[in-house]
Amino acid sequence: MNNMQILASGLFSAADSYGKGTATVEIIVMLLVAFILGYLLRKFLSEDKVQEGNLWEDKYKQLEKQYVLLEKQYQACCKEVEESSSKSTALRVVNEFQTKKKNVKEDLKKVEGIGPKIEQLLYAEEIFTWDDLANTAVEEIRIILEKAGPRYKMHNPETWPEQARLAAQGKWEELEKWQDELKGGRRS
Repeated sequence: MNNMQILASGLFSAADSYGKGTATVEIIVMLLVAFILGYLLRKFLSEDKVQEGNLWEDKYKQLEKQYVLLEKQYQACCKEVEESSSKSTALRVVNEFQTKKKNVKEDLKKVEGIGPKIEQLLYAEEIFTWDDLANTAVEEIRIILEKAGPRYKMHNPETWPEQARLAAQGKWEELEKWQDELKGGRRS
């Protein structure tokens, strides 16, 4: 048996019959394989972290640009309010800004005759506040209800704008007194 055969039989043998030299070579080969695998694993993982770090940096830069843009818009808005010649103009600008915000929704269900589903229909038609409802014609509300189908067509919105006007003005006692006289939003 030559040395290569002994070495090969020692590497793949589970027997204790091979010598110290073969065992040493086997340990060195295993360490070398472990080193190579560790090196490759480290290399692949570090590349992923670099790419992941670049993604976070890019996202941070995008958010920073958005922040700068929003800050400029905010400063321009403040400057416009400061430059307005009278308080009424400033109040008008602020009120227009607030009514344009779509996330400001008042509880339209406080109006007698409006339930959760009708409230959602009105929101879908961009009627978000009591002022919006107060300034909507009864016929327009009827059209919204008719579009929604026969379940909603039967509702009578004739008092809804008036009730909404009282709510917008904060006349709650007057509104409650009137609602006690109404039945389903209709005059008795």
